[in-house]
Parts: sequence; structure tokens; C-alpha cells
Amino acid sequence: MLEIIVTTVEDAIIAEAGGADRLELCVSLDEGGVTPSLGKIKNVINAVDIPVHVMLRPHGNSFSYTEEDFSVMLDDLRVIQLFGAKGVVLGGLTRHNHIDKILLNDLLPHCQGLDVTFHRAFDEVENQFEALEQLSQFPLITHVLTSGGIGKATQHLPQLQQLIQQSQAMHVNILVGSGITPENTGQFLEIGAKYLHVGLGVRFNHSFHSPINIEAVRSIKKMIGEFVK
Repeated sequence: MLEIIVTTVEDAIIAEAGGADRLELCVSLDEGGVTPSLGKIKNVINAVDIPVHVMLRPHGNSFSYTEEDFSVMLDDLRVIQLFGAKGVVLGGLTRHNHIDKILLNDLLPHCQGLDVTFHRAFDEVENQFEALEQLSQFPLITHVLTSGGIGKATQHLPQLQQLIQQSQAMHVNILVGSGITPENTGQFLEIGAKYLHVGLGVRFNHSFHSPINIEAVRSIKKMIGEFVK
């Protein structure tokens, strides 16, 4: 599965045409991604036929949320569901960088009918193997987005391989992201990655201020297809 990060309707159309299987819609990528506007959610979902997963993150200050933040997330979640998104991308940590199980217990019951990805807050926990075990206790969480630690995924290939192996006994899938390009995609396929999340690697100038390069999307999609064969 190839998931492409999109921030505009134009991004979404190009990514789908290039062969993306799924889209993650968010804005403010310099902050790690936050929830887009109501209009953007509606128009991106209406512009494509592939699943759109929307970032549910009220601010980019941290991954720790207050009761006020939670209220904002619930309202945003209702909009995301109303406009027909297939999934949400969410997560939360305690102030000591542990999985915020209280947040998940309160928030996930409102996500019925959606696929849920736990985002890269996961890369800030102290013990990812323990954290993955905790996340596997939540049936609605289908994917965990991770680069295997702080930084690019290419820096953490052994860690990613172990996480992928651990996940094979669970319903949760490891979605590998951060730093994936057409040039290094093979490295991730070789360690067993079946779900790839790509942003800058398919954009001109490797910048979120530049459009998506449809040929880069096609290149990665082709490599995935050839590897599967």
C-alpha cells in the first residue's frame, strides 16, 4: 500500500493519477501536520476515488493534549466523518512520552467506521516495542506510522524490521514513513515493509512548497508492484 501525503486538491488528484492507494490529508507540515480546514477536507474527498485519511491534530505544539484540545478534536472528527473520509490519523502522548491511553480510550469510540492510524508521535516514545504492544490492544487502530525513531526511516532500518516482525502477530500494520524516495524504496521493501507513507520524496525540489511529481509516485508504485511479484 502506497500512501501519499497531500495538502491540496491538486496534490490529491496528481497522487491518485500516479497510482497512490491512499492519501493522508494534512496541513502545516513544518509542524508535523495538523488538521486541515473544513473546505479542504470536503473538496479533497470529493476530488478522488481512493481513500482519504485526515490528520486529527489540533495543534503542532506537542503530542500532549488538554481537555480543550480534546473538545476541538471531537468537533473536527465529526466533520471528517460527515464528509466521508475513510480514516483518521491521530495519536497522543503523556508528558513523559508514553502512549496516552486515556486519550485513546476517550477518543476511539467516536471513530467507529473509520480506519485509524496512530501517527509519528510513536517515534517519541522511549520503548517502541512496548508502545506497539499497547496500541495493539485497541482494535480500531489498524496502522502505526513510524520511521523507527527520531529522524529519517533510513537511519532506523534494523528497528523498523523488528517492529514489522513484531506486528505480524497483531492486527496492527507498520506504516513506514519519513525520507522514502524512489531511490531508496527498495531498502524498505527488503526489510519486509508492505505499507509506505511518502511525502517530500515525491515532490519537486523535495519541498512541500512544490507540486507532487507524478513520475516519482509512479516509480515507487512500480517498484512495489515488481517486488510483490
